[in-house]
Order: sequence, then C-alpha cells, then structure tokens
Amino acid sequence: MNLIKEWKKNRKIFSAIMTIALPAIADLFAQTLLGFFDMLMVGRLGPEAISAVGIGNAPVNTVIPIFFAISIGTTALVSRAYGSNNKKEGKNALAQSLILSLPISLGITLLLFIFRKETLTLVGRANDINLVMTDQFYTATLIGLPFLCFNVVFFAAYRSISKANIPMIANILSIFSNIVFNYLFIFIFNWGVMGAGIATTISRAMITFIFIYLTFFTRNFWVSIPLKKLKIFDKKMSFRILKVGIPAAIEQGVFRIGMLIFEMMVIALGTMAYTAHKIALTAESFSYNMGFGFAVAGTALVGQQLGKGSPKGAHDDAIATTTLSIFAMSVFGFLFFLLPGTIIGMFTSDPQIKEMATIALRLVSICQPFQAVSMVLSGCLRGAGDTRAVLGITTIGMFIIRIPLTYLFLYKMNTGLAGAWIVMTIDLGFRSIACYRVFKKGKWSYVTV
Repeated sequence: MNLIKEWKKNRKIFSAIMTIALPAIADLFAQTLLGFFDMLMVGRLGPEAISAVGIGNAPVNTVIPIFFAISIGTTALVSRAYGSNNKKEGKNALAQSLILSLPISLGITLLLFIFRKETLTLVGRANDINLVMTDQFYTATLIGLPFLCFNVVFFAAYRSISKANIPMIANILSIFSNIVFNYLFIFIFNWGVMGAGIATTISRAMITFIFIYLTFFTRNFWVSIPLKKLKIFDKKMSFRILKVGIPAAIEQGVFRIGMLIFEMMVIALGTMAYTAHKIALTAESFSYNMGFGFAVAGTALVGQQLGKGSPKGAHDDAIATTTLSIFAMSVFGFLFFLLPGTIIGMFTSDPQIKEMATIALRLVSICQPFQAVSMVLSGCLRGAGDTRAVLGITTIGMFIIRIPLTYLFLYKMNTGLAGAWIVMTIDLGFRSIACYRVFKKGKWSYVTV
C-alpha cells in the first residue's frame, strides 16, 4: 500500500486513528520498557531467575482470556454507544463489565492459588528449572490478578471513547513505581524474583485505584458513573457483554492454551534455550506492541462507526489502520533483520544464548507485515462483534498449524529453538491471509450486539 497516497486521501481518518493509537502505542511501549528493565534486573540474578519469571507468568497469561472476554464485550458495546451518543447504555455497559469482573477474577485467583504447585510442576518440565524460585514469583504475582482484570476492562472502556491517553498516563505512573519497587525489593531487601512479583502486583493495584477514582468520583469523562446511579446488576446488559465476549474468551483461551503448550515444548529444550526464547520475545515485543496499539484503534473506531450506522466508514477506518500498522511494523522488522545481534546484546553477553536469540529475532522479522494485518483486522472484527470468525482462525492457526509443526520441528527434525520460531512465522502468515479473507467478505458489518 502507498502510505503517502493513503494519507492524502484519508487525513481525517488517519488523525482519528492516531488519536487512539499513539497513546496506546506509548502506553504499550512503556510497558515494554518495564519488561525490558524487569529483564535487566532479574537477569542479574542469572538464567534460573529469567526462566522462573517466564514460567511463573505462563499460567497467569493462560487465564487472561477470561478477562479479555469481558473487555471485548465492553469494547463492542461502549464504542457503539459512544458512536450513537447513548451515554446511558455506555455507562451501564462499563458498570456491568466491572460487576462481572469481581466474582470471576476472585474465583480464578483462588483456584490458581490452591493448585499452584501442580500447575507449576506441569509447566516447568525441564530438569534444571528452579521450582522454588518460580513458585515465589508466581504466588506474589497471583495476588494482583483481580487488579489486572479490572484494568483490562477500564482500558477497553476508555479506549472505546477515544481516550486512550488516560490508560497511557495511568500505566506510565505505575511503571515508574514498579521500577523503583523492583530495585528496592530485588536488590535492597534481597527478595529476588519474589520481589519482582510483589512490585508487579503493587503497580497493577495503582492502576486500578486511579481508574476507580476517575470513573466513580469525577464527572470528567463520557463513561464516568456517579455511585448513586450505579445499577448493581443488569441481566440483559450482562448477557449482551457475554454474547460478544464468550467467543472472544474461547478464542483467546485457545490461543493461550496453545501458547502454553508451545512454551512447554520450548522449556523442554532446557534453560539456555528458553532464556534465549524469552529474550527474543522481549525484543520482538517492541514491534508487537506497535501493532497492538493500531489494533486497539481499529477495534474502537470500527465499533464507533457501526454505532453511527456507517459500515463504509468502518471499512475505511479498518483499511487505513491496517496500512499504518504495516508500515510501522515493517520498520521494526527491517531493524530486527539487520541488527539482531546488537539488540540481543543488550540483554545478555552469553554467546550461546545470544546466538540462539539472534537467529529467532531474524526469523520473526520476515513476518512483521503479516503480523500487522492479522493483529489489526482481528481487532476490527472484534470491534464489530464478529468474535466467532476470529475464534475459527485462531483455532486453526494454533492447533492445526503451530502445535503439530512445532512437535515435528523440535522432536522429529531436531531443529532446536530456531524451528519453533520458523513455525511461529508460518502461523502468523496463515492468520494474516485468513483475517483478510474474512474481512473482505464484509459479513462482520451486519453483526448485532
């Protein structure tokens, strides 16, 4: 696509996209920097500590789709209400999403805590994994899981009304505190990886309290809700949220479970390979978060345009957002291909780890434009409420392509870590083609929520 030509043709659309995307990208970039500093701080404790953090995060990442289900329902309903300027419905959608979040997040946290040893034993299968260290990080992080659930919902609501700068500011404040607490707990109190987990929980709690204040104790925003007008439970609205959200939850559940299996396969290669894998993922996340920021914009804008009764506007916004994302992620792909050693060298000086991670980063550089298409159009389909189509694409990509091919490459062809990243590239290519075909058919513009 010709970016300059598209810019001249759709200046207003691009401006609306960047109003949402830039704060979201800055927000996610700040989170990536947090991951970067986390990796640097934890990395000073050795490869065992890096693996402990990676394994401890894996089960938590697996249950995030349940929170994602609520947030996608929130996005679809709040963005459409915002597009049609129906404040009552928009506020009620956010309120019911938060009410649903409370019992769900507490129940999941309790289950994960009760079965934490069994879970970590299953995930951390390699013989050289330090399960005691992993359990310390996992338990400390688990305490903050309800805060994470609320934050996902708050972020979705504020981005749906084109106020992505609010999540960005809240996140930046919490990130600075996280870095300070990381240093304090890891190196001053000598709590090691447990200190890193406590710092993460505190930062998540800070974000939650910021949004509680903005939403319930001010009247500054379109979704601000006076406590006296808060409806404790609205069965009909809750059903509408879950109608959109459940397929999204299943889709993300399929993805997360698949990723967990994928991670377990990589973990079985040993600590050195898994450490290289996590470092490469951290480096690649700069590009991923760029695409995610544009996906956020696509999700919100498509919902808003459909709320206005303009399928054509939704289509134009989706194409323009995809165009910008392709350009931005291709730039990162170019850097990953040319300078992988320099980038990986910021995380480790170990020659074996550096070599494996460098190969992985160069491989994934090839598919950055395809990943841009997949991420943004998936987001646009979710914003339209067509979560079933995304579910089908993700299921095929993960369980027909990624998992079987990873098994073939790692255990039959003995390709090592490089094989896992080759399969990842194949999977992303498939998803981009599938998402484009579904989007082109246009059935998403007729979905009711």
